[in-house]
Order: sequence, then structure tokens, then C-alpha cells
Amino acid sequence: MTALHSARLTLCLYLIIKMNMLLLNILYLILHVASSSQHETIVTLMPNVLVVKVDQKVFTVTQVPLRCGDYQDTEVIWRNGKERLENKGNQINVEVVERMGGNYSCHNAAGDYLNHTLVLVQDIPSPDRTRRVLEKSHDTDEYIRCLAKNYSGIFHCSWKKTEYRMSAAVVFVQVGRTISCSVDRDGEGLTCQDQNSCPFAEELSRINLTVYFRTNYLLEDYTITPFYIREIVKPDKIHITKVEGNTFQWAYPATWSRPCPYFPLTFRVKVVQYEASCDTKEKVFISETNINATEFTVRSSYKRYCFCLRAKDDLVDSQWSQWTRHEVKNKPKKH
Repeated sequence: MTALHSARLTLCLYLIIKMNMLLLNILYLILHVASSSQHETIVTLMPNVLVVKVDQKVFTVTQVPLRCGDYQDTEVIWRNGKERLENKGNQINVEVVERMGGNYSCHNAAGDYLNHTLVLVQDIPSPDRTRRVLEKSHDTDEYIRCLAKNYSGIFHCSWKKTEYRMSAAVVFVQVGRTISCSVDRDGEGLTCQDQNSCPFAEELSRINLTVYFRTNYLLEDYTITPFYIREIVKPDKIHITKVEGNTFQWAYPATWSRPCPYFPLTFRVKVVQYEASCDTKEKVFISETNINATEFTVRSSYKRYCFCLRAKDDLVDSQWSQWTRHEVKNKPKKH
């Protein structure tokens, strides 16, 4: 075989291999696009908001149907943001490729606004799905934490955004029972109220709460473990009203449910070294002690110490309030 024939044969083999690789890539793309309908779902989140749920590990192209309204006899043009679409008519289909959602608006021939549909994209839930908007709490293993100051039916939920999604905004709150919620101005939490709550009645069903966050056209939802109000109740900090020597007096928090005999609190007192934290486990003079009275006397000769006090619902296994801390520096007695 001559050198020329050998070079031609090598070139032919190289071209055959390249063609086969190209055909395999094309076939791979066709199979994934053809099977995209198996990896997507279109749902209505709320009026004028559609969500395309996709498996973001698979390349997907989704045909999303849009309807302007009842404009059968009107010439309807469509825009995605400021871009005018070629599609016309009261009902059209738009193509959503992977994560590329859009804000589609419809107008009449004169350009007047008629309606709009926001199309968001959400990853199909899976155990290995990466969460990008919120950080998980180390204390509760939840992304959202809810607390109530009393049994009025009002509670507050808070979260912490990741540094990469600080611009994420709440787009929808889904909550059970007869509860309404409003997002805080800073976007870091929401306040909810059960319209039919009765502090003296036992709750019959837990509260289900899901918060949907939007970053551009990507959607993430976070669901907290269902709860009763009694499971998230946490009294405000106790205010010490009087100190005489080593005797301390206090009252129930002003925000706590009344009457107090019907909603009793248990108080926990603790005495630690002066300037020490109430959470310390080493610099302790008097270990944590639970009492029901609103008065306590430190019976010791400590000249300098810190008196710590907190409270919780006496009848329910709920959360303790934050520590109230009072530093004592007794003057030496004159002889």
C-alpha cells in the first residue's frame, strides 16, 4: 500500500468517525426534545401566572398555551417584555426552552394593553434538588421558621436568603385554614392571622404553609412542616418590674394571652457569674430552676452576679422566651 493510499484511508476513517459522532449528538438531542413532554407539567399558580415544571437535568422545550381573554373579534398582538412576537390571535402557543420563562402581554391593534400571563419555570422536586433561595436553619432544619407571641391566631414567619438570591421576591403564599398573610416590607418574612381563631378553643387541624419565591423567571417553593399555634408559641421577654436587694419581681408579658390563670406560664430562673452569658453552663451559681411564681429571692452572699429569667407556656411543650438578664452589684456593708 502506497503512502498516498494510506493517507486517504486514514482521512476516510477520520471522516466516518466524525460523522458518526455528529449523528449520535443529533439523535441524542432529538430523543431528549421528543421526550421533554415526559419531564414537564404546566400548572396555574394563581391568576395570570403559569408555572412550567421541568426536570432541569434534561433539555426541555415546552409548548405553553396562552389565552388573552374573550377577544375573538379583535386583532390581538403579543409581546414578551418589549419584544413583539410573530404569533397573533386570542390564543397562541409560545416555546419555553429550559429555564427561559417570560412575561407575555397581549394588546389590540392600537397597542392598548388587554391582558398578560407570567410564565415561570420550576425544577421538578427531587431528593437531590439544589435549593438556591433560602438557607436552612441549623436549629430547626427548616428553611422557614414561624413563631406566635400568644394564642390570638397571629403568627410571624421569617427566613434568610442566600447571598446569591438576595433579589428573590415572594410571588405567592399558599396557606390552609382561614388564614391570610402579608409579606413584610423588607421581604424577610410574613405576618399571618387566622380569621376564625379562638384562643380558648382547641385547634382541630394543623397549619400548612408554602411560600413561593421568584428570581427572574425561576420559581422555588418552600413548605414548612405543618404545625399548630400551640407548637410555635413563644412568649416575649419577661420584664422585671422590681428589684429589692436580692429579690426580683416580674409580670406576664403584655403580649401574652389573657386571662393569665387560663394561660399560665412557667418561669425559669438561673444565677450566673457577673457579666457571664445566661446560656453559660460553666459559670453558674444557681442552676436552672422552674417556678410558677412571679417572684424569686437569690439566697446567697454573692456580691456580684447576673440574674436570668425566661418563660414558656406551662401547659404545652412549647418554646422558651429569650433570657431576661439583670446584673447585680451589691455594695459592701458598712461596719
